[in-house]
Amino acid sequence: MEIDYTAIGKRVKKFRKSRRLSQEQLAELLDISVPHMSNIENGKTKFSFQLFVDLADKLEISSDILLYGGITPKEAVRRTILQEINEQLMECTDIQMQMIGVSVYNTKQLLQRYDEKMDKKK
Repeated sequence: MEIDYTAIGKRVKKFRKSRRLSQEQLAELLDISVPHMSNIENGKTKFSFQLFVDLADKLEISSDILLYGGITPKEAVRRTILQEINEQLMECTDIQMQMIGVSVYNTKQLLQRYDEKMDKKK
């Protein structure tokens, strides 16, 4: 995947403005020069991963929003479900986790068979 620095720069500018920060203020928070900040927003420069993380932090947004522009509703639901599953698994023994894994596999197989049957009825 090629990193689209121009798109990231546009998002940086958008979120900077929404936070009512000037380029100078954000540059100072990041400990970079104003020309470097301008080049980032205009997509004229590549920057380090650390600066990317710092940008997301100072703009108070998640890194995926800065990188991709947001997440789809489906992805948001998926993340919520995975977070809940992870929290539940933290309290499980190894045997319980294995049993849950088998249950998830079997449930998925049943759902796939159900979908296949429904597709044949159409």
